[in-house]
Amino acid sequence: MNHSIQKYVADGIEIIELKNADITARLAVNIGNTLFSLNYREQEILYFPFSLYEYSINKKLAGIPFMHPWANRLAGDFIRVNGQSFNFPETSKKILYRDANDLPLHGLLLKSDKWKTIELHEDENSCFHIAEFIFKDEKLLSVFPFEHRVYIKYQLKGRTLNIETTVVNLDSKPMPVSFGYHPYFLIDAAKRNNYTVIVPAKEMIHVDEKMIPTGISTIKEDKWNFKDDSISLKNISFDHGFQNLKFNENELAVFKINDIEIAFDKNYSFAQVYAPDHAGKPYVCIEPMTAPTNALNTGSCTYIQTGEKYSASFSISL
Repeated sequence: MNHSIQKYVADGIEIIELKNADITARLAVNIGNTLFSLNYREQEILYFPFSLYEYSINKKLAGIPFMHPWANRLAGDFIRVNGQSFNFPETSKKILYRDANDLPLHGLLLKSDKWKTIELHEDENSCFHIAEFIFKDEKLLSVFPFEHRVYIKYQLKGRTLNIETTVVNLDSKPMPVSFGYHPYFLIDAAKRNNYTVIVPAKEMIHVDEKMIPTGISTIKEDKWNFKDDSISLKNISFDHGFQNLKFNENELAVFKINDIEIAFDKNYSFAQVYAPDHAGKPYVCIEPMTAPTNALNTGSCTYIQTGEKYSASFSISL
C-alpha cells in the first residue's frame, strides 16, 4: 500500500496530510499540532465542526488536541512538585483554559502556534511527521517551571495511525510528566443506542463536586453493567476516569467504539472516557493520560531527571 505525506499552507496555517488508499489524516501544526481530520474511505472519524481559523481563535476543543503539561484539570491556580508549591502569577493566568468551576483545564499548549515541523518521511509501507515544541517561554515557565522539549510523531501505516509523544527534561531539577490527549470521535447522536464502547480498566476513579479525584476508586462493574469490559451507550453517559488498565499480551490496553480501536501503550496508564448523552455533543472521547487528573498536585506521576526522556504512544485503528 502506497503512503504519502504532503505539507502545504492554507489560510496561513501549516497543514500536514498523511495518506494511503484507505486513510487521510490532516493536522494543523501551528494550531497546537492538532489532528483535525481522520478520514476512512470517505467517512470522517473525528468531530471537528469548525474552520481552522474559527478553531484557532475560539475556546472550543475538537479533533485530537494535546494536553500538556497536565491533562484534565487542576485543583487550583497552582502546582505542587518536588516538595515545592508554585502559585500561578496573575499576569500568566490569562493563558489558561478553564472549566465550569474556573479550574485550570488541559494544560498550556492546546492551540499554540509555536510548533515546528522537523521531519517528514514517506515510503511504501508508512509515512510520518515529527513536530517539536521548545518549552522555554517565560509565561509558560511561570506556570510550569521546567524547561523541556516535546516531540510528537504522527505515523500512518496501513489502517493504523500511531501518535508517539516524547518529552525531554532540559531543566536542572526533576520534572513531572502528566500529559495526555483528548480525541473527539464523531458519532451519530440520533443513533447513539447503536454504539458500544469497550473500556479495558478495572477501576473507576471517584471525584468530588469539582471533578477532582478523591483518592478513592471502585470496581467499574459496581457502577455499570459492563460485560467483558463492553457496554452499550443506550441511556448511559460517561465523564469518568479509569485506572488499573488491562494490558494484553502485546502490552496494549485496547479501547473500542464500535469498530474503532484505540490502543494505549503501558506509559498511558490512565484514561478518561467522556461520552455525553446530548444531541449537541455527537462524540465519544477516549483520552489517554500518563497520570491521573490533578497529578501535579498529588505527586502521583512519573518524574524524569535532567536529560531523561519519557515517551508514550497510542494508536487509532480503523
